[in-house]
Amino acid sequence: MNYYDSMTHEGTRDAVNRSNRILLSILLIGFLIRAVGLNIVPPALNSDELLKAFDGASVYRTGMDHHGDSWPLFFKQSGEYSPPLYIYFAGLFSTLFGVNEYTVRLPSAILGAASILVVFLFIRQYWGEKTALIAAALVAFSPWHVHYSRIGWEAISLVPLQLLALWQFHCWSASNRWRHILLSVSCFGLTMYAYPVARLSSVILMTGLAAIHWRALIKNPKQVAVSFALFILWLCPYLYALSQNQTAMQARWNFVSVFNRDDGLLIFIKQYFMHMSPDFLFIHGNPNSLHSLAGGLALCVLLPFFIAGIVRIIRHRSKQELILLLWFITFAIPSSLTYDKFDPHSMPNALRTVNGMPILEIISAIGIVWLIGLIKKPRWSSCAAIVITTLIGLNILYVGYDAAFYYPKRSAEIWQYGLREAVQYLEANKAQYDRVVISHKARLHPVALAVFAGKTPAPFSGEDFPKYIIPFYHYVPIYRDFRMKQYQQYGLISRWYTMAKGKNLLLAQAGEIDDEKMLWSINNPDGTPAYEIYGTDR
Repeated sequence: MNYYDSMTHEGTRDAVNRSNRILLSILLIGFLIRAVGLNIVPPALNSDELLKAFDGASVYRTGMDHHGDSWPLFFKQSGEYSPPLYIYFAGLFSTLFGVNEYTVRLPSAILGAASILVVFLFIRQYWGEKTALIAAALVAFSPWHVHYSRIGWEAISLVPLQLLALWQFHCWSASNRWRHILLSVSCFGLTMYAYPVARLSSVILMTGLAAIHWRALIKNPKQVAVSFALFILWLCPYLYALSQNQTAMQARWNFVSVFNRDDGLLIFIKQYFMHMSPDFLFIHGNPNSLHSLAGGLALCVLLPFFIAGIVRIIRHRSKQELILLLWFITFAIPSSLTYDKFDPHSMPNALRTVNGMPILEIISAIGIVWLIGLIKKPRWSSCAAIVITTLIGLNILYVGYDAAFYYPKRSAEIWQYGLREAVQYLEANKAQYDRVVISHKARLHPVALAVFAGKTPAPFSGEDFPKYIIPFYHYVPIYRDFRMKQYQQYGLISRWYTMAKGKNLLLAQAGEIDDEKMLWSINNPDGTPAYEIYGTDR
């Protein structure tokens, strides 16, 4: 190796080391953003989070979920069947360390941080190191991605799997190697067990990939045949479970499907464009604070760069870039096909579009690099990079400050803040009363009762809590042993304290009872009343 070759080699190695250090910094910061203060933001554990962790831990400890079903493939939770991947993953943490904010939510933070790494690997393959690092950094600070990486829901498990599937397919298109296409198909197959929207979104993406790369596919018929067979093999457990419980597993879809309405097609079209609007994606996002931080799904400052990225992709029209365009155009389809008649304002929906993560940041990164590359003078391009970085940093500071100091206050009620403390008070004082009556409006799930009462994850029923009358999940037959009929005998919590004989300990939402002596209360972080407990003796 001569002197100049040596210098080139050293320069390349320094560049790689610098890139690796930047990537490690992004991953560390991204993980910390997702993992620090999980007991504060969101402000409380809700029943859906507790269900995932409790059932997972129950299976690992006893071989059964909280209903007593042995090693279920799909979990019966609150009247619907939940996919297993996140539940079994989260259960590992709760089995070892108990059910708490960190064991419930840390699995999501880990999956979220893993997504950042896969974004880098995926984008670097074709768009280069610089674009990959920018895309990874934008994902690390994405409000949409951060939010669902801090919640113990299964939706986030779809994101790294989908990214892996796309990355491996791209690797296959460049190499035709067996391992890449088999890994891609396997990841797509696993998405079916991650989050329900994948049952449509993954099929759409796979069909689109096949249409874009049809020439390469027909040249490799053996790989296509084996890959198709492998995907069907991954589907077999799901199809078997569906054949055994078709009515129950389809109940949720039958309830929310737009096809239940005569104007379903018009609703779908309207909702699709609501999801694709800049207002939803970059400005205001989901109005329900359960599903979003301040602003849009992506940082609002990225909107012009996202538009630039779309222009760049359309102008270039390579197969790799068409994949991104396909992803963006189709990600809102599954969510747009749903409609909740009891909550018609739930659209556009940030949760049912998690299959779109993190396409907004990826396209924005492409736009940023393209725009800066149009500036020929190095000094001006450096100034442009500094201005863009500053604007993005200010947007990040605004969203982060709001998330840390204001989000816990404005979202406390919807996260059922104070319910844990209420149950602990009930448990400490229930021996003095004949029964404990929970108002329908308190929304206490039996699993939340079990967790907050300190029960070790294991199967249980209403017989394990003989004094409790819990009506909220009366529509789920498996929870009717919590004495639903006794509650319905009087209809409302306000009638219990005036008509029911004996000593009653009553948990109500603030303001439901106004003429009895209050025993205990708790306020939300903003000072508004949350829950109240009363005692009566008739």
